[in-house]
Amino acid sequence: MKEALVLSDELLQCYYDFKNGKVNNSKLLEKFLSYYHAPHKTTVEQLERIGYDDPLLKRRLILSGDLSLPLSSLAQKTFYKIILNTEKSEYPYVNINGDSVEKNFSLTFRIGENRDKLTAMIKAFCQDANTILIFDKYIIDNQQYTIQLFKDLIPRKRLTVFYDRRHLDQTVKTEIKRICKDWLLKEDTRSALKNSHDRYLIIDNKTEIILSSGFRYLFDIKSDITCLIRKILVS
Repeated sequence: MKEALVLSDELLQCYYDFKNGKVNNSKLLEKFLSYYHAPHKTTVEQLERIGYDDPLLKRRLILSGDLSLPLSSLAQKTFYKIILNTEKSEYPYVNINGDSVEKNFSLTFRIGENRDKLTAMIKAFCQDANTILIFDKYIIDNQQYTIQLFKDLIPRKRLTVFYDRRHLDQTVKTEIKRICKDWLLKEDTRSALKNSHDRYLIIDNKTEIILSSGFRYLFDIKSDITCLIRKILVS
């Protein structure tokens, strides 16, 4: 199996400390584990730099020819071709303290594939919501599926649903309010997504669900759809 990525010396030391039941910096470990994909690729030289002695591992690395190589070159031999570290962000480095590269959950469904798992996950994320922001610039063109989205996935309780006024007319809003009178439909005035192509559900400003195609295709299997679920990090 091809190794996933490379670790800086600092994070390789963190990995082996954790593996051996030793935690020197819990915050560093938490950030590291939020990015880590197993297995990682290393060399005999890197193990020696951090003073980690594992004769069996070293023997395996020697047999595979992984003796000495710069981390940037080593990364090119991995699946993701990146190096996790705590300082640099320029490629091939990914900074676990904040980077445009993130480790998230994604689901992809091809044409004709059932989306029940995806809709069940979205429903679960919405279940405890106090606010939900919905953005889909074609939502008004697919009223049947918009109504189905609210009927099937949004919990029937008191919560605020933010929407873009350009994409939801009064007719659809009236139909939505008939489903649950406790929903407060409120125009999103921030307009942070106004030029976005992707579709978004933002739940309590903590969870972001991004869809590659319209909410319609949560239910209509005539098109493929990819969903990315990410935690919104508050700085």
